[in-house]
Amino acid sequence: MKTRFTKSVAVAMATSLIGLTAPAGGIDRQLLTDLIALPSVTGHAQELSRGIDMLRTWLEARGVTCTVEVNEDGRKGLYAATSPGKVHDYLFVSHVDVVPAPPALFKPRVENGRIFGRGACDTKGNVVVVCQVLANLVGKASVGLFVATDEEGGGGGHGTPEMMITRGYVPRRFILVGDTAGEEPGQLFTAEKGHAHIDLIAHGKGGHSSRPWALDNPIPKLCAAYLRFRDAWNSNVDPNEHWRTVLSPTIIAGSKVSNVIPDDATMHFSCRYISMADYERVIRVMKETTGLEVKARPGRHPVENRPGDPEIAALLKAMGEKLPGGIREGRMSAATDASYYARLGLPIVIFTADGGEPHSDREWGLLKSFDDYADFFTDYLSTRR
Repeated sequence: MKTRFTKSVAVAMATSLIGLTAPAGGIDRQLLTDLIALPSVTGHAQELSRGIDMLRTWLEARGVTCTVEVNEDGRKGLYAATSPGKVHDYLFVSHVDVVPAPPALFKPRVENGRIFGRGACDTKGNVVVVCQVLANLVGKASVGLFVATDEEGGGGGHGTPEMMITRGYVPRRFILVGDTAGEEPGQLFTAEKGHAHIDLIAHGKGGHSSRPWALDNPIPKLCAAYLRFRDAWNSNVDPNEHWRTVLSPTIIAGSKVSNVIPDDATMHFSCRYISMADYERVIRVMKETTGLEVKARPGRHPVENRPGDPEIAALLKAMGEKLPGGIREGRMSAATDASYYARLGLPIVIFTADGGEPHSDREWGLLKSFDDYADFFTDYLSTRR
C-alpha cells in the first residue's frame, strides 16, 4: 500500500528561509529544507519512515518509479528509477539517516549561500541532488537510486544495502555514491579504504593482585606482543604516506576491578585497509609476531577500481570540464555506502557536493554546489548510451 507524505505534515515541517529562491535548473530548495528539518536520526524508525515517504511522494509526483522495501527489522529502503524495474544502467546510492543532534540543528537556515543544519552535507544535500537528477531524466536515461536508512549506524548499514542487493536492485554499468568528504570538496573519490575490527587477546590466570607470583597476568603479555607486532608492521612503512593500511589501537580491556588481575586481556584495533590482500597480510603478521589469539571481523569492503576504467575516466573528464572549479581524483580513508557495493565488481565512485563540518553544530552545504551537481549529472547521464 502506498504511503503518502501528507500536505499537513509538509506544511508543519517547512521552514521559511531568506535566500532559498532557486535559480533556473538546480535542486528543489523546499525539498532540501523539509528533509533537513526532519530529525531522521539512525535510531528513529518513525522519522526515517517519514523521510522515505517524503522522498517517494516527491519523486512519484514527477513521474519517477518508486519501490519501498522493508527488511526483517522493519527498516525501509527506497529504490527509485527513471523507468520500471530493478536493474538500470546507472545507480546512485545515498542515505537519509543522520547522527544525533539537538533540536536547533533540525531548523535549517541559510547564510551567504550556505544552508546549515544536521545532514546539510552528510548527506541530505546529496540525496536531494540525485532525486532532482532522476526527476529530470524520466524517460531520457536508465538510472536508479537507492536511499538507505542505516548508514550512520556505525556498521549498521549492512541492513538495507544488503537487503537491496540480495533482492536484485543492482546496476548494469556504474555505481555513483553521494556522500560527504568533509573539508575536501572538488574531488571524485575512486578508492576507499575498507574497515575491520580486530581483537588481539592474551590469556592468563587471574586472581587477587596481592599474589602475582601465583598468577599469570595477561596484560604484560598483551603489551609486549603489541610492541612486537607494531615494530614488524611499521618496519617498511613510510609515515608520510597516508594511503596505506593503518591499524589504530582504540580499546584495551581487562579486569573491571582495580585489585584483580584478569584471566584475559584484549586490545581492540580499528583497521582501515586499502585492499583485501593487505587485510589478509595484517592478520597473518599479527598472528606470526604475537603468538596470541586474533579475532577479526571485517566490516566494510575496500573500493578498488580497475586502473583506467572507461566509465570512471569519462566521468572524471566531464566533471573536470563542466563543473565550476573543475575536479580532481581522490581517495577516501573513511567509510561510505560505497563499501557495501564494492564487491559487485562494477566501477564505483564517491562524489560530494561542497559542504563542511559534518556531525558538528556548524554542518553546512553550499546551495550553488548542489545546483551545479544536479545540472551536471542531468546533462551527463542524458548523453550516456
